[in-house]
Amino acid sequence: MTSFERTGWRDQELSERHRLWGFNCPCVDLDFLAVEYNVGKPVLIADYKRFTAQKPDLKHASYRAITLLADGYRDGPLPFIIPIYWPGIWAFRVIPVNEEARKHFYEDETLTEKQYVSRLYHLRSSVLTRSIIPALNDTLPIEELGA
Repeated sequence: MTSFERTGWRDQELSERHRLWGFNCPCVDLDFLAVEYNVGKPVLIADYKRFTAQKPDLKHASYRAITLLADGYRDGPLPFIIPIYWPGIWAFRVIPVNEEARKHFYEDETLTEKQYVSRLYHLRSSVLTRSIIPALNDTLPIEELGA
């Protein structure tokens, strides 16, 4: 079981204040940027997006900045992906952003929750435990099934 959200809020006021600092002081306020890790060591950077979100522009400066962080990790590049998720069925369309991510995910690959979580375990050099499997959904979005 993972930890719950620690604060339960995001500070919109700080985001608005930062905009006053000027055009030459850019930053990105990401919705759900996650660092998947194992034993305190990062294994993947994921910028989770709901399926209703706009298609991300990978040429945008914010994605270029995160890619540089992922590629420059001292122990070797980290995969950086944008998982587009469907709540309820918890399926994921994965957009690999950097070369390291393309070693683990195909371009616009759609995975069931079970397949996606299994891939996360693989990145940790681990195997999905049998006790977790029944809790994971094994359904693709209807649009992916050709309906």
